[in-house]
Amino acid sequence: MKNRNWFEVSKEGLKQLQAGKSKDFVLRELVQNAWDEDGVTYCHVKANHYNNTAHISVEDDAPEGFKDITHSFMLFAPTYKRKDPERRGRFNIGEKQVLAVCQKANISTTKGTIDFTPEGRIHRRIKREQGSCISLTLRMNQKEFVEMLDSTECYLPPENIRFQVNDKIIKHVKPYKEVEAFLPTEILMAERTVYTTRKTKIHIHKASTQSYLYEMGLPICKTDCLYPVDIQQKVPLSIDRERVSKSYLQKIFTIILNEVHEEVIDDNVSDVWVREATSNKDVSDEAICSIVKSRYGSKVVSATPGDRHSVDEALSHGYRVIHGSELSKKEWDNIRRAQAVQSSSIAFPSSIATDAKTVDRDDNMDKVAVLAKKIAKRCLGIEVRVAFSSWSGVAAQYGNRTIVFNVKKLGRRFFAPPLSGRVIDLILHELAHEKGFHTEASYHSCLTKMAGELVMIALEEPEFFRKEDE
Repeated sequence: MKNRNWFEVSKEGLKQLQAGKSKDFVLRELVQNAWDEDGVTYCHVKANHYNNTAHISVEDDAPEGFKDITHSFMLFAPTYKRKDPERRGRFNIGEKQVLAVCQKANISTTKGTIDFTPEGRIHRRIKREQGSCISLTLRMNQKEFVEMLDSTECYLPPENIRFQVNDKIIKHVKPYKEVEAFLPTEILMAERTVYTTRKTKIHIHKASTQSYLYEMGLPICKTDCLYPVDIQQKVPLSIDRERVSKSYLQKIFTIILNEVHEEVIDDNVSDVWVREATSNKDVSDEAICSIVKSRYGSKVVSATPGDRHSVDEALSHGYRVIHGSELSKKEWDNIRRAQAVQSSSIAFPSSIATDAKTVDRDDNMDKVAVLAKKIAKRCLGIEVRVAFSSWSGVAAQYGNRTIVFNVKKLGRRFFAPPLSGRVIDLILHELAHEKGFHTEASYHSCLTKMAGELVMIALEEPEFFRKEDE
């Protein structure tokens, strides 16, 4: 026995595949079909619920109605929508997924009427003058029904379509920002689906509660992004139309961040979507610099491996030090490209620059040198050297029992008078490095020990500070 059809489709099997899915897809698929029709200006959803049963109708005013009424029951039929990147449909499976979960349904359009009943499919010649109306009856509990209706609140109707759900008009929302970018899409060309990249408009909105990724006004999936985004062309989707690839989402997040980076502050700078965007090669230098500043502040350096002194100096000056493990390799690549963060070894060199120049001492500087040596001898029991130089770096450095004052940084006025609180502060700060780095307890113990001893010296033998000899 011959059968012209290669395939048969089980309604029960298709129904099982929809089990467990949110019933939101029922309205989304029917509204999508209505919005896609040529010339449509009106789409009205009517829905009520009783006895665990939902009764739903979706009506539109498209002049031509269904272009081909057989598409209502034929899976994967060829469709004009596949050739047009600015129409939402492509699989020609959505209505069938909806019908599979229904107890009964009716489709009335300009080409005729079809009743879907428990006994089968009935074609009738009754035709509408314009538009289409799809009526459904399906099992659904109260919670599912309410969630389904609530889902339409987040739809973004096109400006040219009046969209109504029961008695409520869901208004067109003007985007907060509109940009253009090249994004992947899928188009039917030469009888085969081609995945290509195409320039399209992208509507960025402001979120009131939950954000979504949209395809021409209809939600695809939730995101953790602060900004809902509506792509004005076909989005590459899974067959259930509820998932996109991670790489596609990353592209979207990057486009958004490049536009709104100055608005992303404090609690949101480490959100997943921001981290994804800052890892993308297409993120702008301005966005990288802005996010780094928002996340870490204006005083920030990256830790130079093996240069503990520079890290310590940065911390002591109130800098936030970012270590390599805190960010991904791609984030670091973009930070370096944007020159958003200096390394600790550049900001706080561990050694005096080779082009440092020795500075001629004046009387005040000589007296400061004498004071520093006396404090080192009395409080630490060590002999130190004191030098004065000029270089681009920190105010002073200590190493190999030598204090070097940076006159370029401090200025000569710093040493006048030679006996002052700020001079003693800097001397103690540098001498304490004899015992460790700023972040070590030994450093702070040394610092407080010297301070205590100097207080007692000042009380018991004040002449210690007045003597100019060593």
